[in-house]
Amino acid sequence: MSWNKKKVNKNKSASIIKKLRKEGKINEEFEVMLSSLTLEELISLKLELAIRSVGGLLYGLPLWYTLPAIIKESVYNFAISATNTKKEASNFLGISQTYLNNLEEQYNIDK
Repeated sequence: MSWNKKKVNKNKSASIIKKLRKEGKINEEFEVMLSSLTLEELISLKLELAIRSVGGLLYGLPLWYTLPAIIKESVYNFAISATNTKKEASNFLGISQTYLNNLEEQYNIDK
């Protein structure tokens, strides 16, 4: 019967957690610690670590102006991994499927 069919998540292969675990970048312990941070703390921490790795300030980086693009790409990646289809992802984001497809090309998601 059609109403008994399971929904297959076509986007699940895009799971960020699954991808990072497979690459050995995160584990369950890291996820628990990460979940205790606010998004603001996480961004601040990431910026501090970036500065530390280059030995000073990130001069010349137009950080303030690139933040909207960074945040949009992150939300896009989440929407793809958290929904079952591109249609659901576009509805979640409040955008058209055509615009979602353009974002996919812009962010080189399948590459």
